[in-house]
Amino acid sequence: MKYLLMMVVSATLVLNSAVADAVSDKKRVQNITNKEITRRGNKLRQPGPAGPAGEVGPMGVKGSKGSPGIELFAHVLANGTVVPEDSYGITQANVTTPGNSRYCFTGLPYVNVAIVTADVFNSTPGSTTKFSRRNNPECDIFVQIYNAAGQLTTGGFYMMLY
Repeated sequence: MKYLLMMVVSATLVLNSAVADAVSDKKRVQNITNKEITRRGNKLRQPGPAGPAGEVGPMGVKGSKGSPGIELFAHVLANGTVVPEDSYGITQANVTTPGNSRYCFTGLPYVNVAIVTADVFNSTPGSTTKFSRRNNPECDIFVQIYNAAGQLTTGGFYMMLY
């Protein structure tokens, strides 16, 4: 029995020694790691070089139809002259001035939206514009200019047709 007790005490000492060595090894590893982190500083946090490019992915789904762009536009002077360098799709052949401060446009395709604004450099200050679409051979679209008092007058304008 004495012999068995000595073996248990001896095994306990060996086991305690192994546990102490393991704890000591763990502390040693932590100590070395902390020293390396301190020595290298932020270099450990820097990303590495980029890898090779991946393959091209599949084609995406077709998007919805966007709003239509400007199809025609014109810069028209007070006397009805179309300024060619400031216009697209509308020429002098499309414009007449039949009187009553009206600018008449013919030979143009049907449009859904028109924006007409007075040319501040070629109109009376405070001028406003009125756009109207007529479906007759005499005048498909006409523009009228009004002065600040609301009376018909002549003046230059810009027109965009969508």
